[in-house]
Amino acid sequence: MGLETGTHIDDLVVANPASTDGLAQADDHIRLIKTTLKNTFPSITAAVSSTHTELNALDGYTGNVADLNYAKALNATGVTAVEFDYLDGVSSALQPQLAAKAPLANPTFTGTLNAPTVDLGDWTIAQSGSDLVFSHSGTARFKLSSAGALIVEGDVTAFGAA
Repeated sequence: MGLETGTHIDDLVVANPASTDGLAQADDHIRLIKTTLKNTFPSITAAVSSTHTELNALDGYTGNVADLNYAKALNATGVTAVEFDYLDGVSSALQPQLAAKAPLANPTFTGTLNAPTVDLGDWTIAQSGSDLVFSHSGTARFKLSSAGALIVEGDVTAFGAA
């Protein structure tokens, strides 16, 4: 039987060599196998220790080595994909942005504070023009105008216990 030809592993015919081939043809088959292996893996110059699972994980990967190294380093930190996605849209260093935020306890503000609505749970205080509107469960209950007028919905109790 004539020797098959091929350049890469996928060119080899599994049925070869035939059991009737002579020793010289078997020798030619071994050389063909060595040639196709060298052509298929030209940059392999030492033992490869990756498992089939690790190699299969790369199937379809289109990034570069730097991306793989970065992903490996990121994975080693324990940061999850969800946590990493929180960074989407960040355009500068986070620590200075966080440090510039006011603390919850005793914040200090300079300039004009622009807080059109203060949410206190069931109660909200909102600025409407130059007036403050106090609402409970979404319904305006009273308004304090910038002139000092107090406008109240419903009855007014002038004195009593809270």
